[in-house]
Amino acid sequence: MEEIIPTATVVFREVIETALILGIVMAATRGMPSRIKIAFVGLGVGLLGSMCIAFFTEAISNAAEGMGQELFNAAIMFTAVACLSWTVIWMKSHGRQLAKNLKQVGQDVVSGDRSVYVLVGVIALATFREGAEIVLFTYAMASSGAFNVSAIIAGGMVGATGGAIIGTMFYFGLLKAAQKHLFAITGWMLIFLTAGMAAHGASFLIQADILPALIPNMWDTSWLVSGHGFFGQLLSVLIGYNPRPSGMELIFYAGVLLLLGVAYLLVGKQTQSSARKTDQVPTPAE
Repeated sequence: MEEIIPTATVVFREVIETALILGIVMAATRGMPSRIKIAFVGLGVGLLGSMCIAFFTEAISNAAEGMGQELFNAAIMFTAVACLSWTVIWMKSHGRQLAKNLKQVGQDVVSGDRSVYVLVGVIALATFREGAEIVLFTYAMASSGAFNVSAIIAGGMVGATGGAIIGTMFYFGLLKAAQKHLFAITGWMLIFLTAGMAAHGASFLIQADILPALIPNMWDTSWLVSGHGFFGQLLSVLIGYNPRPSGMELIFYAGVLLLLGVAYLLVGKQTQSSARKTDQVPTPAE
């Protein structure tokens, strides 16, 4: 039993991260045509990419003078930041249409095809990154010789099941708690999620000695919420919580939060203005 705990813990954490991101994106796009198919395609692409990583694990770990994994994680993070930023803006500009058609949605969502590809990318990147971390971790465990393959597989199954259950509970809890303001709440959740990913990406570049930390530890709140506990990891996924952030991480976090937040509000004002003009257009007399 003790042999499966390390693998179960890691897989549980990574699956929860994927499930939380997936839950927010699915809740934010509730009412969008074929979003379930989009989610499965994204998950499939991400899992396929993770399996491919298994064949290049050693090469990735040794690349760039031993910093290959940090650079790989940073690239995934910043690609996800770009995709999530686009999703936030798209959702804000189309939220009125989605909200009006929650029960029965036609195929008339503007730029629907383009949004499908971006949403697939968001889900695939989340699955790919967490899956790649699982692959790299289990590879290290198997290489150490301290754990047998059956224990690693059993731990993975336990962790994946637990993470999927928690993620499902989060999704339905979010839908129930945010029924009246679903798009506004999930929109801002995505903005904080994106800012957190940008800060995590910066931390990987700092570890690779590409960016300076500026100030190593701006503060330390680990006495209040540990970054290794379940609640701390939950906050890390949702808002990018870090008990000991560096100055550079804060710059990335605040920068993305400010830019994306302002863009979100501006697009909202433009959408409301266009909606008012449309509502005021007189209908032709019969």
